Amino acid sequence: SPGVPPERLEVYRERKIPVLGELEIGCREIRAPIVAVTGTNGKSTVVTNIAKGLADAGKRAVAIGNLGTPITEWVDREEAADCVVLEVSSYQLETIVEFRPHVGVVLNIAPDHLSHHGTMEAYVTAKSRISMNQSIDDVLLLHRDLSEHQALQKTRGRLYWYGQGLPPSRDGLSLAGGVLRWHGGEADWSREIKTETLLTHEIDNLLACVATLHLLGVSADSAVRLFRDWIRLPHRIERVAEVGGVTYINDSKATNAHAAIAALRAIPGGLVWLVGGEGKGEDLSDLVVAARGASISSVICFGRDREVFRAAFSEDLKVEVRDTLREAFDLAAAVARPGETVLLSPACASFDEFNSFEDRGDQFRGWVAALQEARS
Repeated sequence: SPGVPPERLEVYRERKIPVLGELEIGCREIRAPIVAVTGTNGKSTVVTNIAKGLADAGKRAVAIGNLGTPITEWVDREEAADCVVLEVSSYQLETIVEFRPHVGVVLNIAPDHLSHHGTMEAYVTAKSRISMNQSIDDVLLLHRDLSEHQALQKTRGRLYWYGQGLPPSRDGLSLAGGVLRWHGGEADWSREIKTETLLTHEIDNLLACVATLHLLGVSADSAVRLFRDWIRLPHRIERVAEVGGVTYINDSKATNAHAAIAALRAIPGGLVWLVGGEGKGEDLSDLVVAARGASISSVICFGRDREVFRAAFSEDLKVEVRDTLREAFDLAAAVARPGETVLLSPACASFDEFNSFEDRGDQFRGWVAALQEARS
């Protein structure tokens, strides 16, 4: 299990005792083609929507792994499937031996879990293991921004790319000027799509889904329908309510700086930003740059590492500090003006105060609902 620190396993490895993870054990029993999705952010959304796209195309598909149902639990049910779509983490990939996805997808790479991996290089190496056992019949799909990471591009299978403005020299799925184009393989195609209501990271996620569906044999028309009716997961830049002219947004799933940057770039207008919790020891310089470029009226830092964030932002922005998220929320509700947005995008794990990011987001929703009722 990823919950076991790797150093505790060294004694068994030294004795030549095999150490297998749940991912490895479970997938040895799966006979259907496997799609494995990894990356720092966006995994659950992409896995969910690949499975939806397959189901819409008449395939029996399941979405399991790190987003909910453990692989071994699903295997024990002995359910039939035409395709198994897995969310896999860097922790899980560290312990694979024979694990071989027919389609491996890497969405993005940003500093995360460095307390476990030690260095960014080790984190990237763990992610790159997704393709280590692939054969010439398999496929690796990478976001265009990962071209600088040579370790991620090693596969015996076919390498494809996806992204907005993908260079024509690369095989894969690109989006430019409202036109979606697939280039490479047996047949090229293009479709016009509307993206005006989508955020940049949402477009990237959907491109990954559509590219994967194409590689699995789903027709272009069927795959592209995801841009119209995709599933939005909770706690991800989720609009909760408008109270007294102030919009409240729950982005509790932003447990690292990379995810919080996406939120800051996505939301226009004045922001009262709630940031903090259990930090991951990241370099915050990119987050500081994003905050400077956003329209932020106030930053309210909370949680265990509140002083770390105060130090990072106080030179450029108005910063307040509170011990807990509840105290930070109460302050935000008091200072936010009509037309502004209170954004919970913590850039931190939740475990200093909450059981999970879902628990944190649910409590935020509850406070907004209570505020709405009190002011009605």
